[in-house]
Amino acid sequence: MTGLAAAACILAACSSNDPQAIATAVTRAVYSDNAGAAAGYFDDALRPQVSRAGVGVLSDKMHQLGAFNGLTLLANDLAKREYTYRAAFAKGTMNVVVRLDPDGRLAAYRVFPTT
Repeated sequence: MTGLAAAACILAACSSNDPQAIATAVTRAVYSDNAGAAAGYFDDALRPQVSRAGVGVLSDKMHQLGAFNGLTLLANDLAKREYTYRAAFAKGTMNVVVRLDPDGRLAAYRVFPTT
């Protein structure tokens, strides 16, 4: 994805305030090992915690599971604005948990392997 396309994707996802669109876009950015694009989704408190090395490690783990096929909602806590998704890959799955701040930015992004 080009820088311009990534920026357009960030703007579209964040402006929609759609949790699944945001979670999918940031997961695609992480899968693509694009720390800059991933950080663009995070709120001011979370953004400094994003590192190229951390995104690279997570990207490598995702690539071990093959092509990314999208997210499916598993659960949500609307009071906390927290959403849990199953990330489907060609050879396995991971769980992705996101929490949105009041402005629709990610206040949390966690990825867990599934058994």
